[in-house]
Amino acid sequence: MKSRKAFHKAIGALLFVLMLSFTSCESVPICWICVNPHNTAEWQTVCNAMTKSKLESYNYQCTPY
Repeated sequence: MKSRKAFHKAIGALLFVLMLSFTSCESVPICWICVNPHNTAEWQTVCNAMTKSKLESYNYQCTPY
């Protein structure tokens, strides 16, 4: 019975450490695919908000991925 309790504690500690190792959603960069609606062959993958804003000023349509 003691070995089962120790095993459960070890598994719990391992799961806790594993959960801490994942990256928070807030620190993950958001990227977009920006497409020129007049010529869909013109598209760019963008991970910079300023570049996204610039492309949108040229009427590109950006969607997150």
